[in-house]
Amino acid sequence: MRDKSHKEFIERWASFVKNNPGKWQEYHTAFINSQLNSALEFYKRLGKTKGGKEKIKNIFGIKNRR
Repeated sequence: MRDKSHKEFIERWASFVKNNPGKWQEYHTAFINSQLNSALEFYKRLGKTKGGKEKIKNIFGIKNRR
């Protein structure tokens, strides 16, 4: 279960979105992009490890032989 601070954060974020209709999207986009970049960097590093490419294929269900 989430704690009280999580609920408070959600309430602050909702208030920010409501009071800043054009500005919140910039912050949200930066957050999403950073998450995607982190995942991409992780898979690049994993692909360089022994058996890493096979692990990536298994994670995504890739069936081709390359």
